[in-house]
This record gives sequence, structure tokens and C-alpha cells, in this order.
Amino acid sequence: MSRANPMSPDERRRALIEATRPLLLEHGLNITTRQIAECADVAEGTIFRAFGTKQSLIEAVVEDCLAPGPVVAAIDAIPADLGLEDTVAWIVQILHARIQQVRSLMSAISHTSPPHGKHPRPPHRDYHLAVDEAMTRVLSRFDDQLTVGTPTACWAISAMAFAAVMPFNDHPDATEPRQLARLVLHGIATESTEDTTC
Repeated sequence: MSRANPMSPDERRRALIEATRPLLLEHGLNITTRQIAECADVAEGTIFRAFGTKQSLIEAVVEDCLAPGPVVAAIDAIPADLGLEDTVAWIVQILHARIQQVRSLMSAISHTSPPHGKHPRPPHRDYHLAVDEAMTRVLSRFDDQLTVGTPTACWAISAMAFAAVMPFNDHPDATEPRQLARLVLHGIATESTEDTTC
């Protein structure tokens, strides 16, 4: 019987990150290396060989959660044959998923006390730049339909998606992607509304 090919160091790190994320969501910073090892089906020593410390592994999970790669890939994969409203709704849905994932992880971390009083800090990098560039690539298909430049359009979509999932929000339709897309694109007035100011 042949053995499965051993994982590369990068594959092992990825497997440990994937195994640790749900444990952080459930237990916060109180997770143990034993729990991680059992979930990843490895020996505890593997964790320390791959990351050095549990703290380094937790920080890697946080960094991975904040990494723009999956969001950029999802935005780039939006079908090119969609109209503007469908495209914006799709972008909003992608952003919602990312924001909720980050909020869930940060909430789990912030509501538990680490052994040495140290919470992992998000890396000081501009994670929004790559996402904005991906949104710009997609929205550039509709330059002739936009009344603002793509940077402003990206800001409006991101701001609306972020605001809609904040805890103070209590609007029943506020998290519905198509509703938000229509609000971003058409505002709150009907098309027949005229400016009566002099």
C-alpha cells in the first residue's frame, strides 16, 4: 500500500491555518495547541515547527482572513455579460461575506483574554487597494453608464456594503445586495423627481 505524498511546508502551514480558524471562532484566544493538532490531525510539534509559536499561528490566521486574494478572485470572476445593477449587487454580496468573516473572527478574538494579555494585531498593510483595483477592473465595463469616476463608485459601493452590516443597522432590507445596488446606483429619489430650487 503506497503512502500519500507528504505535504510541503507551505501546504502544512495552509492546513494548520484552515484548522485553526474555526477553533478561533468557537473558543477565541483560549484555544490550545492540542486542540489545533487534533483538528489538523497532526502532532503538536508540527505546529511549532511550522510557525514557531501558537501566537504566530494565530496571527497568520488573522492575516489570512484579512488578505484580499479571495475577494479579488471573486470580483474578477463576476461574469462579464451581467448588467451594471447585477454586477454591483454581486460585488456587494462578495464584500458582505468578507466583512462578516472578518467581524466574526475579530469579535471572537476580542471577547477572550490571551494568556499573556496580547491580542494579535492586524498587519499594517493596505488591504483595500487590491480590492479597489479589482472593483475598478469590473466597473470599467460600465464607464459610459457612470456619472462619477470609478474611484468614487468603488468608494460608494464599499461604504454602503460596510455600513449595511454594522451593529446599529436595523433596516430590514439593508443587507440585501440588490437593494443596496439600487440605492448606490439610483439614490433615494424617483427618476421623475425634479430639482425645484432656483
